[in-house]
Amino acid sequence: MLAITVANIKMMARNRQGLFWALVFPLLLVTVFGLFDFRGVTPAGLAVADFSGGFKAELLRERLAGVAFLDTEELEPEAPGALAEARQRLADGDLGYLLLIPPGLDDPAAENLAGAVEPVTLVYATRNPERNQLVEGAVHSLVIELRSDGQPVLPQRLVASEVIETPEVDYFDTVLLGLLGLGIMTNSIISIAVRISVYRNQAVLKRLLVTPLPVWKFFAGEIAAHLLLAMAQALIILGVGVLVFGASIPGNLGWSLVIVLLGAVVFLNIGFILSAWARSPAAASGMGNAVALPMMFLAGTFFSTASLPWLLPYAALALPLTPMLDALRAVAINGASLWETWPQLAALAGWAVATAAVAVRVFRFS
Repeated sequence: MLAITVANIKMMARNRQGLFWALVFPLLLVTVFGLFDFRGVTPAGLAVADFSGGFKAELLRERLAGVAFLDTEELEPEAPGALAEARQRLADGDLGYLLLIPPGLDDPAAENLAGAVEPVTLVYATRNPERNQLVEGAVHSLVIELRSDGQPVLPQRLVASEVIETPEVDYFDTVLLGLLGLGIMTNSIISIAVRISVYRNQAVLKRLLVTPLPVWKFFAGEIAAHLLLAMAQALIILGVGVLVFGASIPGNLGWSLVIVLLGAVVFLNIGFILSAWARSPAAASGMGNAVALPMMFLAGTFFSTASLPWLLPYAALALPLTPMLDALRAVAINGASLWETWPQLAALAGWAVATAAVAVRVFRFS
């Protein structure tokens, strides 16, 4: 019994790929999830437009900058179009809050002449109501402390709220598009890497060179088949999400499929690259999972990348899955047109060209 156990341990130790998935893969999951701050509140962007410029306004800005769940930025209120741009960012979801500090904050005499107190105004969208309450409470508390001078006051006279109506987006709607991108990525990378690796090990690619069939037609057929599979995969995932689980996808389905096809091309190219380095189908599968794993968690598939520490939110922008998910959510959920997502499409096109060039360079038939 002991001898059999020892023999099995030795065989498992020789199976490096098995050891990887048994030991390293769970540790990678623990590490990735440990990077996200689930216990805190995701920082929200707060743009401050100071029309006062006085001591109290400066003190208010300093105290707002010290709030842990607020990421403040300064606006030039007199700059042409600055406030309109900030309001548009609020509507688009690129900014959390806008705070307007009135001139009277540091000029009580002007307010006395006017016979009214001009309130500090907090502008926000209707999305994320729980966080809205938290931010509104913090702003009210700071403003009342600055302006009351220890005297009882009515809070509504000092702070006003301006709400921008935006369509509600459920967490499941956002995650559904993340799962769609995840499915396209993993299937495209792993399936083509394993398939080409099998063809190489079985000498199919080598024999292909002496057949009348042009090589480019063989690979074009492979890519076309995988792109059709990606479209079917997208329709099935979206169909189940909408019809079975009640997801809301009000955007243009055709434009979403265009983004899916462009993303699938990028990931198929990555699969071709990995197949050139893999010595066996099993190795190709392991390498594909190793490449897909960081993108799975760091590109915003399940959680906002704002929860990541240090430079990781910026590093996530360099992953090819990130622009694909951003474009999909903008088109499918926010109702944006395809040309409004041109920065993400340009990033995907750049990835497609770069990965295609590398794939052609490193590909081998034997």
